[in-house]
Amino acid sequence: MADLAAAFSADAAARPRLAFFRLNDTDLPEFIRGHFDDHVRCLEQFFNVTVIAENCDYDEVVDRVRPDVALFESGVYARPDRSITRTDTHPQIPKIGLLDADAYCLTRSVFLSDMDDWGVETFFTIAASATGYTPDIADRTYVWPNFADRAVFHSYPEGKSQTILLSGSRATNYPWRVRVDRLLSERFPVRALPHAGWFGRDASIGMPSGEAYARSLSSALIVPTCGTIANELVRKHFEIPAAGAILLTERTEAVEAAGFVDMENCIFADTADVVEKVEQVLGDETLRERIARSGQELAHARHSIENRSQIRDWYDLSRRAGAGQRVVQPGLFGPLALEHPYPAPAASAVSPIAPAGVDRILVASGRERLRSGRPELALDEFAKVLNMHFEPEAAYGIARSWLQLGEPSRARRILEYSTGVVVRAHGASQPDPVEWAGLLRAVLCEGKPGEAVELSERYPGLRHPELDRTRWVLSHLTDLPVGFAHRARRRSVHGASAQRWELWRAEFRGELEAAGRPELAARVAHVAEPSAVDLARGPARRRPPRVSVIARRGVRAGRRVTGRAVREWSRLRGVSREPDRTAISTLLAGLPVDVVIALLVEDAIAARAESAVVNDGTDVAFVRVGRAASPDASAAEVPHGLRYATNERVLAGVLGSGRAVVVTGAVGAAHLAPPQLDDTVLLVIVGEQVETSIEPRIEEAGRWHRAAAEVEDRLTRLWDGRTVRVWVHGALDGVGSS
Repeated sequence: MADLAAAFSADAAARPRLAFFRLNDTDLPEFIRGHFDDHVRCLEQFFNVTVIAENCDYDEVVDRVRPDVALFESGVYARPDRSITRTDTHPQIPKIGLLDADAYCLTRSVFLSDMDDWGVETFFTIAASATGYTPDIADRTYVWPNFADRAVFHSYPEGKSQTILLSGSRATNYPWRVRVDRLLSERFPVRALPHAGWFGRDASIGMPSGEAYARSLSSALIVPTCGTIANELVRKHFEIPAAGAILLTERTEAVEAAGFVDMENCIFADTADVVEKVEQVLGDETLRERIARSGQELAHARHSIENRSQIRDWYDLSRRAGAGQRVVQPGLFGPLALEHPYPAPAASAVSPIAPAGVDRILVASGRERLRSGRPELALDEFAKVLNMHFEPEAAYGIARSWLQLGEPSRARRILEYSTGVVVRAHGASQPDPVEWAGLLRAVLCEGKPGEAVELSERYPGLRHPELDRTRWVLSHLTDLPVGFAHRARRRSVHGASAQRWELWRAEFRGELEAAGRPELAARVAHVAEPSAVDLARGPARRRPPRVSVIARRGVRAGRRVTGRAVREWSRLRGVSREPDRTAISTLLAGLPVDVVIALLVEDAIAARAESAVVNDGTDVAFVRVGRAASPDASAAEVPHGLRYATNERVLAGVLGSGRAVVVTGAVGAAHLAPPQLDDTVLLVIVGEQVETSIEPRIEEAGRWHRAAAEVEDRLTRLWDGRTVRVWVHGALDGVGSS
């Protein structure tokens, strides 16, 4: 025993040290947190792992931990307020980025922004199909495939008590599961496990996880699952057979690459044959036991936690790689290898690219229709994708379609949504550069070149060929200096710009003409292609850095003191200045606020609220959470599933960011509870004749009352006579009564 302990200690000492920077949300379901633990346990087989879960100084962490390699996770679970500073220190330590998200998730843009901020150039992803969705980094992205730990997922002694177990989400991005589960429910005895989503610890309390989930799988004869619209390999593909149940799934290349064979160790089926095949297996005990046994052997032998050494493989091989060599992943589930000589082109993918799923096929079809001058047909293709899941490629395609159809305001709205989710909701420092360039084009097509220039300088460090070209045209149309970042281009989920200048310029000109801007279109026609020298100039000017809410309060306090002194001096001199009646401070009779939140309201209401904040001239923040559809909004304009939806985690973070004015209607009110409004000073209900669900609740709590009539009258005028009710937090009695 002592010898075994000594051997284990020596092995641990020989393992490289890995610093794992994982700044994820903490309010997540137990099963998601279990996945995080699985990742750490897997890494601990090959590294001495130190997890850093709080905002930190990279230089300090390296000095303390002395890692041999640093792993940075980002993606759908990253908390919005994450911060890792001084990542430009210790360049000798290799860095790896880990994308924890679905292959098609919009948080790919968040990941690329974080990796750019932290100086990471090598990437791993848990999604086997991700390289097809991130072509810009396919030459440096490897797959760390999902797995099922056989210590947890195995046969349990209770035996079989369920015929068919339906497990997992039935959202629109699981089309096979939706189709097949319905047929199975009509023909066979089934049991369905609840699925409350991937966010919110309390909402998913009833969902089994860990061993309880493994026992549920083990109790069933057959369990179906699928790989989403991306033909992915999800955890269930391995958990189901590992637990001793028969995997029923869709036939895809990824599933076959994992070693699954129809009617030998799984069942491949679709709506045309699923009933027949399930009846055959249920009626033949020998066949059923053989498929279950073979599937379990495959999962335990090739897809357990011990089989996922890919990150350690990369670490070892990258240290041995010589000139002209690179590390490649010949197969999804095998070891990595060194490739020599370097292939042509050098930017080819280092791991297998999965065949396109239905969403990528639709996006490609939409792009082809745009190229052939049929934007109205392209809209339909892109909208089909959004009806399954929000994907930035489809949103950008819809925006381009609207631009070609002469509807720049509609293009602007969906691009503002797409970029806003990434920056505001998920905390990325920058939006996707191609989408930001598209937003600038939409604003130009609206006939607002001055605003386009201002937007172009909002992210001075953001660079991409598409954005460079757009800024170049802006500088010619406005005769104003427009800067270009002194840095390498930011990678984009939309890839690099491959279009020749003449075609790109002609397309831009056509968008301006379609929008009724012939003068601007004529000027664009004469803009020459920028040279490398033209694009070498630095930013024209930089905006001041964003500061925290606490720091903004200090700035506002100083401004208020200065303002009072100026007004008093003006009074003594007999000089007065008429206040701006549309400024938020005037509308609220001087009530100090930190942030105005537009919660699930339509565009017209949000725009008026934002203009009141902008007109104030102070540092009050404006945040929009979600979007409600106006009555004439089309399905393509407001993505399906987002029309009346908001992320509760994001909403909680925004409501806790200081003294808030919440502007909402009946839809947004349904997402609110009185305890969430503890930091809110005013609740403004706009456009609702009937009392919303939150109003009687806050009134009954005894801490809220209606504002003075003068305040409601001023806000009614702001929203062009719409019904406005203003509720005031009890600590602010008398507000607005002057």
